[in-house]
Amino acid sequence: MLSRFFASRNLHCDDGVVYIPQFLDKPQEYLSWKDVETCLTRDDLYWELINGNGEKRSLPEYKPYWSPVPCQDKNTIYNHITSGESFVITGYSKIKRKTQDLCIEIERSLDVCTDVHVYGARTKSPSFKTHCDHFSNFIIQCVGETPWKVYKNKQTSLLACKNDKPLNYDIMEIDWEGILKPGDLLYIPDRAYHCALPDKTRLSMSIPCVPTVLNPEFYDRRNYKIQTDN
Repeated sequence: MLSRFFASRNLHCDDGVVYIPQFLDKPQEYLSWKDVETCLTRDDLYWELINGNGEKRSLPEYKPYWSPVPCQDKNTIYNHITSGESFVITGYSKIKRKTQDLCIEIERSLDVCTDVHVYGARTKSPSFKTHCDHFSNFIIQCVGETPWKVYKNKQTSLLACKNDKPLNYDIMEIDWEGILKPGDLLYIPDRAYHCALPDKTRLSMSIPCVPTVLNPEFYDRRNYKIQTDN
């Protein structure tokens, strides 16, 4: 699956944006609104809610008696989604066999540990403002279309990516700009500034890649089967 990615650029000496149309043949088998609904019924995922100004919204938590960890308030999440505002689901790789297999292939092909985060909204709603992230990232569009901008400008690895300083757009240079359609892949290099500019309903998978030199521990994604007589 990653052969087209490796053939598109010499990553050993020329890291940069990679765009691959139709990377996945049937993206909604990986992520759909039905899957988002399933995520809402679970307590082992972590949600982030994004307000209309592109900032994170606080999300109440509570501690059920039988739960070893606090749980996020599902009614708040549900109301946020149905109002059309943007959200993020982290830990999504564990939800489906297909997303687990996708992470396994990436981890076997690259020196990284991965997960899948879901970004979405039911209507036109902003995502995070232009920012950079600590690690390289794959974006795969699954539902709807989303305009993107990725800049050549990168933040130094000597500083943490706090994204708390105003950007001087006079010196910002666009590396790639376009619209991701279902099945398309966008590779964003480590610490490259980028932003999504959603203007309609959408769901996408974000796959952050943590170098194994920082943490070599992977999720156990083996498909265990218990043989029984029943």
